[in-house]
Amino acid sequence: MQTHRFNKQEFAEPQPRRPHNVNPSINSAYVILAVKNFASIPGVCHIGLGVTATCTMKVLRRNGVRVEAWSLQTKKSDSSFEFKELMRKLKAAEAAACRGVCPPITHVIVSAPSWIQPDQFHALCLEFPETEFVQLNHSGCSYLSIDKFGIRNIRQCIDLESSIHNMRVAGNNPRFTKWTSEAFGVETLLLPNLYDTESFVNPIPPRRLGGTLRIGSFGAGRPWKNQLTAAEAAVQLARAMGTKLELYVNSKRPDGGERMIESRAELFDGLPGCRIIDVPWARWPRFRDISATMHILFQPSFDETFNVVTADGIAEGVPSVTDSSIEWTPQSWWCRPEDPSSIVHVAMELLHHPNAVYEARRQLVQFVNHGIGLWLDYLLHRPTV
Repeated sequence: MQTHRFNKQEFAEPQPRRPHNVNPSINSAYVILAVKNFASIPGVCHIGLGVTATCTMKVLRRNGVRVEAWSLQTKKSDSSFEFKELMRKLKAAEAAACRGVCPPITHVIVSAPSWIQPDQFHALCLEFPETEFVQLNHSGCSYLSIDKFGIRNIRQCIDLESSIHNMRVAGNNPRFTKWTSEAFGVETLLLPNLYDTESFVNPIPPRRLGGTLRIGSFGAGRPWKNQLTAAEAAVQLARAMGTKLELYVNSKRPDGGERMIESRAELFDGLPGCRIIDVPWARWPRFRDISATMHILFQPSFDETFNVVTADGIAEGVPSVTDSSIEWTPQSWWCRPEDPSSIVHVAMELLHHPNAVYEARRQLVQFVNHGIGLWLDYLLHRPTV
């Protein structure tokens, strides 16, 4: 008869769950992607932040990570409203975790450096010591020139990261993270945007050129978007192709580009066969539908960190003229952004290249797969090369 050998561990008191930050695993990670709900403000252009959070959530969930995207309501009359809303939701989630309803939240990724202030991050870190808070910067180095308190808040959060265990600063583009890491001596996380590549439309519908050329020059009217040069190139391209022109642009929210919008209107004023069509800011599915009707998109931006418009075009089968700031796009899509003739040259090539979008889809999938690895490396505390 076999005798059962006594094992004292069988009778030991159950051990409490070790926090994720000291024993990381894919099963214990619970990530919140927090964005300010700009979509609730009529005419505001920052809807892309919510789209990015949703896409990143969907991709990470498919890779086994528990993720939620929180869109926090905004009140212009109370600059601390979003912070209070985030604190309230985190306390409710903590209470639910104590009751065993859900696991504890391990990471809170706050997109954009301007709406949660450094002192508010500090309060969050102290209130929830087992949760890591991340200030995720969506702007490129040049775009920080128009991001209110962007530089100040980044620097103060870097200081906070040095003095507290559960605060990190991150960017979604390697140009930004390399700059902050080398300029301030604290390693900045790289957490790229993840696009939902499973939303690609197949088969890619043919785009037959007729008597009217439809060009999308979407985005806020910020000077760095370079939309006047895009409009100049659109007129030149239509003349070269012998077609009428419809240039589709987003209305409202100039974001410092008032003079650009005036100049673009002057360009089209009384110009035969050319007209500007204003497209109000729409929810993402509607914007994808609008993008799908374009022959080509112009995104010759001087500074970007991802550019959702270009990815949306690729998903719908529409190519874009870009430049090196959207580095994940094929180099055959790149123009010299200061030169309308360069934009026209690239556009001509893309309009007559039937496989242009397939090449870009391969590169976008490769970009997303690499980004998934970076996110998992961070969540699992794996060293990155």
